[in-house]
Amino acid sequence: MDILVWIILALAAAVIWISAFDSNRFTVSEYEFTDARIVKPLKIVFLSDLHCKMYGYGGTFLLERIREINPGLILIGGDMITAYPGHETEKVSEFLKKLNGDYPVIYSFGNHELRLKIYPEKYGQMWEGYTNALSGFGMRILENEVTELPESGVNVIAFSADRKYYKRFAKEDMDPGYISGKVGKPAPDRFNILLAHDPFYFKSYASYGAELTLSGHVHGGIARIPVPVSKDAKEKGAHVMRGVISPRLRLFPKYDSGRFDEDGRTMIISRGLGTHSFPIRVFNPGDLVVIDLKPENGV
Repeated sequence: MDILVWIILALAAAVIWISAFDSNRFTVSEYEFTDARIVKPLKIVFLSDLHCKMYGYGGTFLLERIREINPGLILIGGDMITAYPGHETEKVSEFLKKLNGDYPVIYSFGNHELRLKIYPEKYGQMWEGYTNALSGFGMRILENEVTELPESGVNVIAFSADRKYYKRFAKEDMDPGYISGKVGKPAPDRFNILLAHDPFYFKSYASYGAELTLSGHVHGGIARIPVPVSKDAKEKGAHVMRGVISPRLRLFPKYDSGRFDEDGRTMIISRGLGTHSFPIRVFNPGDLVVIDLKPENGV
């Protein structure tokens, strides 16, 4: 019995150490896409789910790594802050101010920003304070809008779903027409990037028609463990490492991290950079996503 207790204590200590380690580091995930509609190479850094986490004082370490990558554009997929009443957002806005001074940035909402906006009775002036700070230094905050980048042949579509689509036990289906009703249809002559925070609706995003969807929200499934995958499934893109639980409290969510493909469309899910309700990351460090877009002819 004593041996069993010591084994359990050792495993618990190992999990705590791994979580502390993974919660304070991030890795870089790189993806490349070529398309005939892309007219000029564009390197993008995608940030999601920072949740007020600062890597180094004022985010110095994260900022330095982004500067090493030297992207032409930064896309933000939401949840840079955490929606807790009275929770400070100043450190995040100061970090974003530095980022915005170095690179063009497009900021799309996640569910935490949405909460601040639609529940002022709970969060007071947090929404106004945060967004006014961002607007004060020229941050482009988009909600159900399209930004055209004609010099690259790219359109960025910032899609923000209604609150009902984020409820933990909701079984809402999302009609592709709902998306086009919010942001219009994707331009057929452009490479369309859809910023859609919750990856749960990827089939709807694919049916909508954007070539690339960028999501976050799931935090990589909090803990990531290997699962049995057949050789055939692996060749078809099945993931060996899987996230354990999603914000919807579903075990082993299908869409947790990395690349997924559906009907010729692709979704990239960031594991996020921070935590909130469950400050745990096991075999699941933060994720800085880099995407290289290149013309099909290689120019």
